Formats: sequence, C-alpha cells, structure tokens
Amino acid sequence: MTQLLIFVVFAAPGYAVAVLTMDKLGRKVIQVLGFMMMAAALLVMALVPNLEKLALPFVIVYGISFSFTEFGPNATTFLYPSEIFPVRVRTTGHGIAAAMGKLGGFVGVFTFSFLLRWHGLLSAESAAATVSGLGAITTGFLLPETKGKSLEEIESEPETSMERSEANR
Repeated sequence: MTQLLIFVVFAAPGYAVAVLTMDKLGRKVIQVLGFMMMAAALLVMALVPNLEKLALPFVIVYGISFSFTEFGPNATTFLYPSEIFPVRVRTTGHGIAAAMGKLGGFVGVFTFSFLLRWHGLLSAESAAATVSGLGAITTGFLLPETKGKSLEEIESEPETSMERSEANR
C-alpha cells in the first residue's frame, strides 16, 4: 500500500509531466534531465548518513528519484526507439531496445541487492547514481533530438559515417 501511495504522489505526476512536455522540451532533454535528477537523488540517498532511517526525508528523496525515473527514461524509452530506428528495422530495433531495458533492469536489481549486502547502502546507491549519470552522458552524446520532426524527416536525415561506409561496400 505504501509503494502505491508513493507511486501516486511522485511517479504518476512525473510521467504526466513528461507526456505534457515531450514535444516542448524534446525527448533528449527529458531523458538527460531525468537521468541527472535520478543520479542526484540517488547520491543523496548514498551520502546522507542514516537517511533510510528518517522516514519522511527518505520518502521525499526516494519519491524525487521515482518521479524523475518516470519523467525521464521511462517515458522516453517508449518513443525514442520507434523514432530513431530506420523504418526497415524499426520493429526489430524497438524489440531489441525493449529487451535490453528488461535485461538492464534484471542486472540492476541483482547487482543492487548484491552491493547492498556487500558494502551497504553507500555502494548500492552510488552504483545506481553512477549508472544514471552514464545514462545522461550516453543520451547527451549519442542520441539525436527528434522533437518537432516527422518520422519521414528523421528517416531522411544525413547518414552517419558508419552507414556510408557500409553502403559503399
């Protein structure tokens, strides 16, 4: 019941804000901002001693992390793959992206619990913050912004150097 209440108060509004601002802010901005705020909240959970024993402050920081998970990468992972993969491989690319997300979730849960038992909350939350930071960096440098573009425009954008070299073979 507590988790449902936290979801309703923090996560659902985060997702709703993402839906309402996706075309104004852009997928890339939303994903980067989500990852960065998740990293910040997770670092607070890692670095503030005994935060997990202070119910209200912990729920607020956890809720902020949960809100930006929904606002950022959870909302954008539905759109990005369906927009950035070429039409000829779009469904396959989307399926692979979804599968990698599930695999990442499995590895994250397994690793988090291992780190928690091994070196406590500091190591587990620090690792989660690091992965979130890497998500922001990866998004910032590797993903295109698709805001305001039709699928046809995205499809006809200039090829990358890798695609050109493969086409010349």
